[in-house]
Amino acid sequence: MVRWKIVFACQALFIALYVMIAPMVMYAIGPDGAAYVQQADFFAHGDFWQAASGYWSPLLPALSAPMISLGLDPVVAFRIAQGIFGVGYVAAAIWGTTKIFSIEARGQWIIGLITSITAAVWSGALTTPDVALACFLLLYFPFSASDKLLTDWRHAALAGVLGAIAFLAKAYAFPFFLAHFTFCVAVRWLADRHETAFWRACASWGLGIAAFAIVCGPWIGALSTKYGRFTFSNSGAFNHYQVGIQDFDWKVVWKLQMADDGRYNIWETPERLDFTDWSPIESKENFLRQAQHIRENGKKILGGFWTFDPIGLFPAMIVIAGFTVCVFGDKRAKFGAVWMILTCGIYAGGFLPVAFEPRYMAPVLLPLCVAQLWSFIEWLMTVEVERPSLSWTRRWAPIALAAYLVVGCCARPGFFFLRDAFNERGSGRVIRHYANLLADKQFSGPVALIGDRWQDALLISYYSRVPFLGKSYAADWNEAEQEFDAFGVQTLIVDSRDPLSKEITSRGDWELIAESPVLDYELRTYRKVEKKAPEVTATSSVRPDAGS
Repeated sequence: MVRWKIVFACQALFIALYVMIAPMVMYAIGPDGAAYVQQADFFAHGDFWQAASGYWSPLLPALSAPMISLGLDPVVAFRIAQGIFGVGYVAAAIWGTTKIFSIEARGQWIIGLITSITAAVWSGALTTPDVALACFLLLYFPFSASDKLLTDWRHAALAGVLGAIAFLAKAYAFPFFLAHFTFCVAVRWLADRHETAFWRACASWGLGIAAFAIVCGPWIGALSTKYGRFTFSNSGAFNHYQVGIQDFDWKVVWKLQMADDGRYNIWETPERLDFTDWSPIESKENFLRQAQHIRENGKKILGGFWTFDPIGLFPAMIVIAGFTVCVFGDKRAKFGAVWMILTCGIYAGGFLPVAFEPRYMAPVLLPLCVAQLWSFIEWLMTVEVERPSLSWTRRWAPIALAAYLVVGCCARPGFFFLRDAFNERGSGRVIRHYANLLADKQFSGPVALIGDRWQDALLISYYSRVPFLGKSYAADWNEAEQEFDAFGVQTLIVDSRDPLSKEITSRGDWELIAESPVLDYELRTYRKVEKKAPEVTATSSVRPDAGS
């Protein structure tokens, strides 16, 4: 049974931490965050056609839109929306894991403390929909693991609805739900096949898929209409393209290129990037390249599980606990063990062929891993032992493990937050202040960059509301100037470490208007001006006499 007092206490802890954390990293939104916030701005102004994006999911921007309409700063509104989903995430993690693993009050406290701390960090320091996605998947999971999935139509229907809302938070939920829900129905039927007819399994699967399609259908219809083909997302193509390029760099994104009308940079519309996806079945070389990437991603995914806590308990415990319960547990426990392995495998395995970062899976799988481990410990505690000397261990070992889990699982996210919060560039404060400084300097676009700080220049342009074109890859000044003239560049942001930063100081057609120290280098901003003509000094001349 869920102890709602524990839920409310952990939600209060999340709110308190978030109120302290969010202001420190309010403007560290990154290029992805700038795109999401701009999408929210389109929603707020009723431009739904522009807001429809196959790359940026709509749930967080749509929640931010009413606050923006009331005059709130878009970045602040987006952070508040992230905080709202963070509150929901804490409740969903406690409720969902309790329903799946039947953990008691102490386990609920552990889950609640870990999720309230980590969610505050993830929601405050990252401008991504990962926590919102995890919130609805953790609500969906208990229905997919329910004993009544095939006998109570409400469980299948709610699973479909919650899976669809998760898709609106992040497009990855679309393929995940289809695969996961299908396998859950299949495993549930195999476990209950003597009591449940096959047609019931098919009906439950069909009902869940229908509910999923009804909820997410309007968004998929809008995207398909906008792009002229059926699509639920166009992020997969670019993510797959990245892994197909040896020594991939971001030149395809960073190079000088015009953004669409009403956009501040090309990254808001990644589908317009000049790239061609590749197929692993086109050639033997491509196939081997894909196989190599899958192997490397498998290592990264396994490493992601190991980084959930300092000593890496969870990868082994998923197997050990699952095997032990399958051998000695009852029917319900065995299904739960199979469900856990299935869920972790499908969710993490879905990233094998494309670009992957461990943060993609942490908000979803960390609460499940902690709950599974603690449920296993509670199950072991019910096993009677004959040696009285073990009673002290049985009393204090769980307390020590609980303290370790809370501290260990929160240590890594907390460290990275503290690193960024007290780093001026990492926190985004220096970029925001620099943009405010430029507001009084007749700062106008389009803007280009000389140097490597592409993200800094993009955010300066975004906060200043001027278009950003990208960076120049020119090797000398004459080549760079031809690029700037071709794109009509009016402002340059220059990294002081770039070789061309010395040449621009001798140019008469670029005027330094601001500079900002950033760690061990400077960002300098130059404005295009009319080249000054060389000064002519008037001198008097005496005309020689004709007879001399």
